[in-house]
Amino acid sequence: MSRADEQSRVDEHRVAVVVEDDPDTARLLEVILTQAGFEVHVAADGPSGVEAVRRHRPVLTTVDVWLPGIDGFEVTRQVRTFSDTYLVMVSALGGEDDILGGFEAGADDYVRKPFRPRELRARVLGVMRRPPARIRPAAPVVAPADPPWADPPWADPAAPVPEPSAVVPEAPAPLTPAPPPQPAGPVVFDGALIRFRGLLVDPGAGTASADGRPLALDRMQFDLLELLLYSGEHPSTAGSLALSLRGEPYQPGAVVAESDEVLVTQAVHALLAELGDHRPDPRWIEVLPGRLFRLVPPA
Repeated sequence: MSRADEQSRVDEHRVAVVVEDDPDTARLLEVILTQAGFEVHVAADGPSGVEAVRRHRPVLTTVDVWLPGIDGFEVTRQVRTFSDTYLVMVSALGGEDDILGGFEAGADDYVRKPFRPRELRARVLGVMRRPPARIRPAAPVVAPADPPWADPPWADPAAPVPEPSAVVPEAPAPLTPAPPPQPAGPVVFDGALIRFRGLLVDPGAGTASADGRPLALDRMQFDLLELLLYSGEHPSTAGSLALSLRGEPYQPGAVVAESDEVLVTQAVHALLAELGDHRPDPRWIEVLPGRLFRLVPPA
């Protein structure tokens, strides 16, 4: 497959499968990939993940290691027997044996949890610039030799030879082309840039502007703006944002210091002040009761 053919394949078939049993992580991956232009299908266990790849024929698949049914290593091995999907393992397991096991099973990359949205998106786009992996056919099953008494009747030279069957197998149904990806919502990823209603964010350069006006943001304010853009209309708590800033996954019941929540809340309000985004009619970021923040939904 030529380089042009590979790029055409990626561009025309922007389908992704996420195999992840944790609902919060699955949703985060779905949001990141949807906003990157993928049509995303989620599977919550190993066998469903293998079947989802077989059914949807994705160009990209992410696989957790700890999964119900069969683990991510076995999912990867099975997928590689019939698909050349770009496959990224996403797991909290970060030991050398775990990472090597992922690559040996057929993964193209291995990302440790917790991850930053921008890191995952960069790794995915990097993987997809490579040639696709080769399919690894399953080992053939060797049938045991038939015992002498199992010979068919026509093994005897004197026995009549049966007539060949007149049944002609039906031709396989043509593959239905995947539907084009649907619009990913108000946040648009334009190459390395993120656009949202006049906001322009360049994560690589660490710069942002609003309607062409450069924004004077410190590192925390910039990271919070990026996190809120990835979260979209899903409300984020000050506590979950504080954990994300530290690179820690949010889990139900997680304890976050009050001082950290206050610091994040103050930073969000400073961000709103720099944006000129104030209640009661904000344009970009909405503040909800209980220290909740989200992007303003479409009217």
